[in-house]
Amino acid sequence: MLPIIWWFGIIVCSLLRIQLTDTAKLMPNMGFYIEMKEMDCVGNPHYFADLYCRIITPRNRTMEASVKMVQPLTAFSGFLRVSIPNSKKVITQIFDITFDVCKVLRERKRKILIDLLVNTLAKNSNAKVWRCPFPKGTFESKNISVTDLPPMLSESEFFVNLDFFIPKVAIAMNVTLHGHLYEVAKERHRRKKYL
Repeated sequence: MLPIIWWFGIIVCSLLRIQLTDTAKLMPNMGFYIEMKEMDCVGNPHYFADLYCRIITPRNRTMEASVKMVQPLTAFSGFLRVSIPNSKKVITQIFDITFDVCKVLRERKRKILIDLLVNTLAKNSNAKVWRCPFPKGTFESKNISVTDLPPMLSESEFFVNLDFFIPKVAIAMNVTLHGHLYEVAKERHRRKKYL
């Protein structure tokens, strides 16, 4: 009797594992995805050379960037603004965060938006470890995609402005991004409606 129960337990566990695996495969299809429309990046030539960023077509859901650091950076801060247009097309700022890049990389307690930014940039980067001081050299990230978005968002067009600066010295880099946040479930419904 015991071997039968044992085999039954193995079969049930295998079926549950298959169902959990199938559920995990569905998770990336739930939530939101971002489609990028325009991206621009400008760097201060005293600190950065060969700055390059672009949206990868045709799906416009990933981007790549590369920069050559001309000199090491020991103090580095960022200023992140995220804005969305309201129903009357008036741009409303929804996030406005200033952060110390070195402190963010050193500590694990971060704001969700900054953590999302750090993880997104570090994911496919040639830098083995992101830490301060930043050494001279070329850094690149490929196939940068924004995932793990917070669930409290809603479909909307958005504008992102990210400034990196050396406190009380100079603006080092500016990155702007214009895109659209889509809810996966609504997008599927729209496609079914028109197809």
